[in-house]
Formats: sequence, structure tokens, C-alpha cells
Amino acid sequence: MAKRVVPPVGRFGGVGEIRKRLRGSQIIYDNRDGLANEMLGIAKAKITDIFDWNGQKLELKDAKDIPDHALAAIRKVKITPTQSGEDIVEVELVDKVRVMQLLAKSAGLLDTEKDGDKPAVVDIQMVMPGEEVDDEEK
Repeated sequence: MAKRVVPPVGRFGGVGEIRKRLRGSQIIYDNRDGLANEMLGIAKAKITDIFDWNGQKLELKDAKDIPDHALAAIRKVKITPTQSGEDIVEVELVDKVRVMQLLAKSAGLLDTEKDGDKPAVVDIQMVMPGEEVDDEEK
């Protein structure tokens, strides 16, 4: 009788993919404080961190004057030259609402209460006219 050979489990059923995800989850878990701080910085970034607002004109600040959390919040920068020689600068920030939703969800603020959808228990006692209810029965 031939000896049975069992192939490595890592090649079947997506086990390798699951192991990669678990490793990634562990990395995120180990660095959760830094990740939360980075997301909080992105959530608190304002346009005035990037531009100086002088009356009707916006002026882009020097990169060294822009805080790190505001730099992390920048999704896209587009510079369009014009014929007058002044460049048009467009700055797109990340979706702050989405970042705040992720923070709230990870903090458990968006979780519904488990007992919130259960009906309340109400005790109703019916008393017929002419009957008296003793205090002990209440």
C-alpha cells in the first residue's frame, strides 16, 4: 500500500490569501494609534492650512509652511498655466466626511445598540368596572 502524500494546505481554498489578510490586519492592529492620529490629522485639515486668504485673493503657501496633516489631506494638485503668466492652482482635498465616518465607525460611535430593536415589555392590567385593585396586585 502506497503512503498517502498530503499537499501543503497553503495552496488550496484561498488559505494563502487569508494568511496575507491576517498579516495585514495584524500590522494595522499593531499600528492602530498612529493610523488613528493620521486620520484625525486629515479630518482636521482646512483650506486655510494650504492657502492664505487675502480678501478676494488666495495665495498658495510655501510647502514648508503647510502643516504635515494638511499635506496628508491633499488628494490632487493641478497647475494650469495661463497666457497672462499667472498659473491657476487647483488643490483637491480628501473626503473629510468619509474619513470622519471611518473614525466614528472604528470608535464604535455608529454601532446600533443590540437592545434598541427589541420591543419593550409592558405590563397591562385590565380592571373591570366595579372591581377594585389591591395595592399588592399592582
